[in-house]
Amino acid sequence: MKKMHFILPLAAALIFALSSLVAAAPLRLAQAPVISQVYCPEDTWQALEKKVDRATHVPLNGYLKAVEYIPPKEILQAWDSLRLEAGRKTRPKDLIRPLAEKLQADMVVLPVLTGYQEFHRMSWRRGLIYHCYASVDLYVYDARTDEVIKKSASRFFDDESSSRGTAYNLALQAMDAVLQESRLHERIYPSHAKEAKAAATKETVARPDK
Repeated sequence: MKKMHFILPLAAALIFALSSLVAAAPLRLAQAPVISQVYCPEDTWQALEKKVDRATHVPLNGYLKAVEYIPPKEILQAWDSLRLEAGRKTRPKDLIRPLAEKLQADMVVLPVLTGYQEFHRMSWRRGLIYHCYASVDLYVYDARTDEVIKKSASRFFDDESSSRGTAYNLALQAMDAVLQESRLHERIYPSHAKEAKAAATKETVARPDK
């Protein structure tokens, strides 16, 4: 019974918060596919894509129309056009504003895989040692505030064989880090983020009463 008293008000608050988004103009979001500056296997790239997709996902968006997702094909065409004009060596940070203007986007999310290595070497003392490395950059531009955010993360492994010590896992860990540090989820739909935080706090407080 206590659970019902807790769940019903929380559900009502969440529905109210989400419904309030319906009246607002949809956020035009340009979520670029993960740009790989180095070679990585297809399964790694797909896993990184899923990480970003989860961070930008809006519950019930088909009903709420809170976010208008710009098709990836349009984003890549605009990106390639800008890079051709500015030069291949132009930094992503310098292109993210022009990209938003070209797409008429309210927000641009640009994830970049900047490092990916995996090899092994022989140590006389320790035997076969695996060396793995992965690094990512995440650029977020909010046209509403003209704010550009860049978050970077890298992960290393240099030890005996371990399921945790793979470039695949390190890349996912690095992506998790930049998504969390950038507060991307909260920037896209702050009302839902506040409700989720409040729910977690209430649940933690309620646990001793079980």
